[in-house]
Amino acid sequence: MIRSTLCSRLRAAAGLLAFGLLCTALVVLPGTSPASAQPVVGPALFDDFDYTGYTDPRIAQRGWTLRSGQGGPGVPGATWLPQNFTFGTESGNSIMTMRSGTSGTASSTQHTEIYQQRKFHYGTYAARVRFSDVPIYGPDGDRMVQTFFTISPLNYSMDPAYSELDFEYLPNGGWGIPGSALLASSWETYAEDPPQEDHVTTQERASFAGWHDLVITVDSEAVTYYIDGRLFARHIEPYLPESTMSIRFNHWLINLTGTSSRKTRAYEEKVDYVYFVQDQILSPAEVQPAVADYRTRGVTFEDTV
Repeated sequence: MIRSTLCSRLRAAAGLLAFGLLCTALVVLPGTSPASAQPVVGPALFDDFDYTGYTDPRIAQRGWTLRSGQGGPGVPGATWLPQNFTFGTESGNSIMTMRSGTSGTASSTQHTEIYQQRKFHYGTYAARVRFSDVPIYGPDGDRMVQTFFTISPLNYSMDPAYSELDFEYLPNGGWGIPGSALLASSWETYAEDPPQEDHVTTQERASFAGWHDLVITVDSEAVTYYIDGRLFARHIEPYLPESTMSIRFNHWLINLTGTSSRKTRAYEEKVDYVYFVQDQILSPAEVQPAVADYRTRGVTFEDTV
């Protein structure tokens, strides 16, 4: 049972004092430290991305796929390359790096995406992600998209069972946005031909270069997005996910109109960890000690979902 739902029912069934005593054991109260959070019990996924390289067999064994071939989103004719994933260590933590870039043509454009099995719905999704505003080499200006998101298949145009929840960072703008912006989008459905979209988006136009803690919570009432512990967006029906989704990260170019240069350039998005706990709504303050507990115990991967 989702924590927020349980507390609402307790509030209705008990007096104020009893409600406070019962729910204190379930959530971190304002003013308490993250270290005081109760251990999280229940189905969960945690991955510290501690791999030797893109050919490490444990990646597939643990339910992940490194996308290859061509196809949307992004520049038509671009290629999704597993070999553009690298793994290393920064500040003592294992890190996954996704490198994407272009030389200004479709055939030279390289995208990256990693996705987990489709089995996630209600609960808490969290990741620590490093966005970047400038390329690691070459000229700047490309309209990149750096993401942490969840998605289900679109079985047909305007499929009502379609579900998608996005954190998308645009370092150089795009989609009519002139500069850097962070977007949180919740989708009801869409159609490709003719194009039709039904979604709600919250955006903040500013640079978000650097490391950030991203949290998305989903229950029967709302989808809530947090960045670095701050409430970023809250979306309600009809934009709640109706079906199970896959957890994904991808990094791609919207188009080739951001700069006319034909010089080779590459951008990087980095991921420290991903964490999901099923059917429980955790605050950002509760996510941190849960991740720290895995690392203290030396657990680099767990999947009980």
